[in-house]
Parts: sequence; C-alpha cells; structure tokens
Amino acid sequence: MAAVACLATLAGCGKAGDGPAEPTPDNPFRVVLQTDWFAQPEHGGFYQALEKGYYREAGLDVEILEGGPNAMSVQKVLSRRAHFAMNRADTVMTFAKRDMPVVMVMATLQHDPQGILLHADDPAQTVEDLDGRRVMAVPGLAWIAYVERKYGITLDIIPHDFGMDRFLADPRFIQQCLVTNEPYYMEKHGAEVRVLRLSETGFNPYHGIYCRKDFAEARPDIVQRFVDASIRGWTDFIEGDPAPAFAAIAARNPKMTPGFMAYARDRLVEDRLVTGFPERGEAVGRLDPERMRALRDELHALGILEERTPLASFFTGEFLRRDGERPR
Repeated sequence: MAAVACLATLAGCGKAGDGPAEPTPDNPFRVVLQTDWFAQPEHGGFYQALEKGYYREAGLDVEILEGGPNAMSVQKVLSRRAHFAMNRADTVMTFAKRDMPVVMVMATLQHDPQGILLHADDPAQTVEDLDGRRVMAVPGLAWIAYVERKYGITLDIIPHDFGMDRFLADPRFIQQCLVTNEPYYMEKHGAEVRVLRLSETGFNPYHGIYCRKDFAEARPDIVQRFVDASIRGWTDFIEGDPAPAFAAIAARNPKMTPGFMAYARDRLVEDRLVTGFPERGEAVGRLDPERMRALRDELHALGILEERTPLASFFTGEFLRRDGERPR
C-alpha cells in the first residue's frame, strides 16, 4: 500500500529540487525513505522519529516504505520514487562501481550485525573452521570473499531462503544471520545456537542511508534535516522509551512480538551497534572517512572494486557533526 501511495504521489518523489524552499511543520517537504526489510527494530530510530514528530518538527513529511527480498531499493532511489534508502557501505560502494550516482550520508549501525549461525554443539569454533562446510547465505556478498581470502578457506554457499526450517531440522546446518534476529527465533523453537560474528573477522562495514548525489547537491538543507531528525530518533530509541517505535513497527508487521522487539533492541543497545564506542570516535549516525577508505581498499584487494574509487563517489560527511554534538 505504501509503495502504491509513493507511485501515485510523484510530486513528493520527483525531481531533486521539488518541494518548498523553506519547509516548515505546516508546509513540510515530503520525503520517502525505503528500508531494507519489513518493519523491525533494526529500523527503530526512523519509526521513533516519525512517531514522536521529530521529522515534522524539522519540516519534513516522511513516509517509510517497507523493504523485503524484492524491494528494489536502489532502483527506487535512482528513479526518484524514494529520496533515501538503507544498505551496507560495501554495497553502496559497488553501486558507485556501476556508475549509480548515490552517496551514503549517515550510518544507522556503527558495527555490522551479520554473523554465521551454528548449533551450539557444532565442532566449528571459528570462521576458519568452516573450510569446506556448506553455509546458507546470500550469494555474492562481500563478506564471503573476505573470509575466504583472509583465512584461505572455501565455503560451499547455497542460496539463503530466509527461513528456519532447514536449520532446525539439521544439527549440522549453518546459515548467515543477524545477531539481532535469527538467534531469538531459533532458540524459541528449541535450538541451542552460537554465532560467529563477522565483525570479529575484521569485516565490519557500516549500515547506513544513501541518496542520489544530485538530490544532496540540490537540497542539502533537506538531507541535513533528515539526518538530524533521524539521529535524534535513533538516540531516543536507544536511550529512551522505544514504545512509540515498537507500536508503529508492530502495526505494520504483526510478526513483531513484544518479546522479539525487546530482544532485538537489547542487542542493538548492549552490543553498541548504533552508538558505537565513543572512545573510538564513534557516535550515532557517524561515518568515519578512514573506515570508509579501509573498506574500499579491502574491496579493491578482493577484486570487488576494480580500482580505488574516490571516497566522494559514494560517501559524504557533509551532513554529520564531527564533534559528537547531537542534532538541534
């Protein structure tokens, strides 16, 4: 329904400069955010900002479109059916390789929540121990090439079906997961599990928000308003009462039970996935140019990027306060 509304209201998703020159709460700029999956706590900061009126206070009328396996997020951004979308930094870099004119403008997660899910009694104790093992994962993701190269191993990748049945039926089954998600459901179904976190291998891309370059250039004020209000929402979701976001998420996605949403948020909080570690210069929303440069160089070494693409082709820190100051 939300996607239909976006397609039917192209004025809000049209040319990069469309909308009022000076947006106000009474005359807001319409913004469409395309998420990477169905509504879930990993999107909590955006729903918190929406429900608590932070976007409206910033002069924005924000619509959140749910994602999923066939969301075609980058196509929606490129065709101006969405202003912003979510993805990992390594994927945004590959967009630049294919001459897709998008730039990442903020982080949603400071650290990668991806992991490899095993049964608790599986003999593998490290990623290196998975040499030759079958792993259900999304084919072609950068982490696969990264761990194979780093550890000199080969993984037998089978396509991810985004389900639990095969894992629950086979005590030797292994699959890609998010630490905020699959472990909860597997344990609820009686499985004892362990997770090998990919961030501990050194592969640790940001998860973040990107938009078209021409939109960021034509309406930097709108991008700034969106980034500021989103960071405000994420900070409130992590440090305050998440109930407004939880209610909005559950209304859109009935599979989101109170128990699961509390579990996922606990992982986001306790693992510092959103806030990062201030002693390392990390903060809500922040993108560190050195981390982006290191990731680009890793992708180049893996042959995923044919050349060391200039940072400016896929990333800008223009909209992020470098001193850790919270948005106004």
